[in-house]
This record gives sequence, structure tokens and C-alpha cells, in this order.
Amino acid sequence: MINKIIEAGQNLKTLLIDYTEKDSSNEGWREIEPYSFREKNGVSYFYAFDIKKNEIRIFLIDSINDIEITENNFNPRWEVEF
Repeated sequence: MINKIIEAGQNLKTLLIDYTEKDSSNEGWREIEPYSFREKNGVSYFYAFDIKKNEIRIFLIDSINDIEITENNFNPRWEVEF
């Protein structure tokens, strides 16, 4: 999963992710632009821009159920750190 995120970021491709929120809700597939990883207190986070919500989002790596690299390119809004 992490390898797909890195590959997409390096190639400026969007990702589709299936993600479960803290409250156990799931919005289905979301298209995102990958930007970076961060770790805090031993927990890995993934920073991405959610295209539909039009905002930066922070995802817990362990809460990503599935991930697919798309053929859609994106123009980075910020530095891609992969």
C-alpha cells in the first residue's frame, strides 16, 4: 500500500482510496492527490488533497482498506515529498 502511494506521488498520479473514518463510516472510493507521510507518536499518517472535498486531508495508513493508482495526472499544489 505504501509503495503504491509513493509510486503515485512520484509520477504525479491521483489515487483512489477506500477509507474507514474514526467513527467507522466509509464514503466509498475517494480520489486524492498524494503529498507526504508523517509519523507522530508511532502512528503513520498520510497527507493528501481530497479532490471532491477540495481540501487537504490526513489519513491513518492503517485505516486505508484498498488503494488504486489512476491514470489521472495532477499539478501539485504543494511539494510532493516522496
